[in-house]
Amino acid sequence: MKFLVRIFPLGLVILLAGVTALWAQPQFVSPWAPNLAPQWAPIPQVPGVSYVPDSGYNLFRHGNQFYVYQDGLWYRGKHLNGPWKAVKKPPKALSAVGPAYFKPPPGRGQGHKTGWRGEPLPPGQMKKLERGDSLPPGQRKKFE
Repeated sequence: MKFLVRIFPLGLVILLAGVTALWAQPQFVSPWAPNLAPQWAPIPQVPGVSYVPDSGYNLFRHGNQFYVYQDGLWYRGKHLNGPWKAVKKPPKALSAVGPAYFKPPPGRGQGHKTGWRGEPLPPGQMKKLERGDSLPPGQRKKFE
């Protein structure tokens, strides 16, 4: 019984610390000042997607939505000044945007052999891995 009396408060503290960590989310700051209007430029290879070339952010417009790519995550907003919400899967059109339109470019554009959206492999190799096919020797090292 003495053992439970000593362990219970410690267990309660650990449990509460874990629960509060679930609510903690990274803060996202709006990429544009309220009184400024960005100069949008179309991305020729991806119809319907525009970006802001002179911004320090990866700011894109697709349809009537705005998207920002920051720290490996995509955020979507209905208005340029937010509110911004993290999205797991951006539209497919944004996946076709080349690394030249990012500041800095994600994974492959920086010379790293990583895939899109933080995957450990380039997209074609990820498909092979998911199907259970064999990977090239250079890619196999990452999983051995």
